Amino acid sequence: MNFMIVSAVLENQPLSVDDELAVFSGTKCVGAAKLTKAINPADKTTFLSLSASQDDGSGNGFTENDTVIFKIWDNKNLKEVVAKSVVYRKDISTWLTTGRFSASATSVVEITHNTELTQTIQFIKGNNLFSTYIIPTNPDLSVVFKSLCDSKLLLKIQDEVGNTLAPTKTGGWVNNIGSIKKTEGYLVSVSSNCSVQINGQMIDLPLDIPLNAGWNFISFPSLTEQNAMTVVQSLIDQNKLVKVQDELGNSIENLKRYGGWKNGIGNFKPGKAYKVNVSSACSLTLR
Repeated sequence: MNFMIVSAVLENQPLSVDDELAVFSGTKCVGAAKLTKAINPADKTTFLSLSASQDDGSGNGFTENDTVIFKIWDNKNLKEVVAKSVVYRKDISTWLTTGRFSASATSVVEITHNTELTQTIQFIKGNNLFSTYIIPTNPDLSVVFKSLCDSKLLLKIQDEVGNTLAPTKTGGWVNNIGSIKKTEGYLVSVSSNCSVQINGQMIDLPLDIPLNAGWNFISFPSLTEQNAMTVVQSLIDQNKLVKVQDELGNSIENLKRYGGWKNGIGNFKPGKAYKVNVSSACSLTLR
């Protein structure tokens, strides 16, 4: 059986030279090919051809109608992963799209693998400034916070312009915010200490966050804490920063003749969001 690989992506990046794609029938590798150049979906000359051998009775190949499994060898990180997403192209009627082995058939495929992560975010009773380093599998805010809505622990979520996810008098919820945006922070109000789990893919850094004049709720999509002053230093250098605040009211601000810029926040922390006041529209790059 013949496979033509027209796209291959690992952790949001195209596979590189010396990475390898293999096809399995059960636990048996029945075909493999190493990349000698990166696959460019717009350039047919870069597509990777991979042939799978059929079992001739000695256990040396695929079993007819068995499920096709693709694995990726990441040469840079020296690890093997099973491809999570395989799209079978159907541009031509003779291309097989069943995802099963068939002698002499041809399948044209796009392969993707992105690791799914889970982030658990703790909330304290009252108001919390929230963001995440994950792009949720379903980014709808009412879906992400469904467990807190159902348990009546969530009181309200608000974005920087006043849109809300809030309960109705009849017991339902109205979501006027929509989906979580990777650059945004949100004000989350809860009735008691609780937590929410978010599943999805890691947000890629660096990330440019557009800022409007005045107050903005910004995300902090980092896996680790970072010195808050260092994060916003570029805004200070541009003479754009007015003030930064965390959910407790701690701030970064210019005390001028009483000591200049002072960091009362300490570190920005994963799971938290921050209020940033700037004098005019600009951008903050998070790394």
